[in-house]
Amino acid sequence: MPTTKTDDRTALAAELERIADAAGRLANHVRHLDGDSRSVISRILSGELLTLDQAAYVAECSDEKLRKHCELTAETSRPLGIKFAGRWLVGKFELLDDLEQGKIDRRRGPDVRNRAEERAQKYEGWARPQKPLKVVEPTAG
Repeated sequence: MPTTKTDDRTALAAELERIADAAGRLANHVRHLDGDSRSVISRILSGELLTLDQAAYVAECSDEKLRKHCELTAETSRPLGIKFAGRWLVGKFELLDDLEQGKIDRRRGPDVRNRAEERAQKYEGWARPQKPLKVVEPTAG
C-alpha cells in the first residue's frame, strides 16, 4: 500500500519531535557536565539533588531500590547519588538518565524519562531558601 503525503508528513513530524526531545536532553546534560565540581549545597539549592523519598516518587519505585542503586554505584565513575550527613541525596539528572537507560528497573526509553521529568518538577524549588518574613514595626500611638 503506497504512503500518502499526509502519512509522510506525520512520520516526519514525529521524527522531528523525537530529535528535538533528544536535543533538549543533550543540552541539559551538557549544561550539567560541571555538576561534579559544584558543592553539594549548590546542587541542593538548584534543585539538582533529591532526597531518597523524592527520587522514589520521581522514579515510581521504592526508596529502598534507589538506596541499593546508590550503594552499587557509589564507587563508580558515575554514582547515582551522594551520601551527605548519613543520608543519600540522588542526582536528578543521573536518575533521569538511569531511568531512560533501564538501569533502575526494566522500564526504559524517552517516555519513561519524560514521565519522570514531569514528576520531578514538583521538587524544583523544594530547597530554595525562603525569603525572610517582613517584620512590621508597631507604630507609636
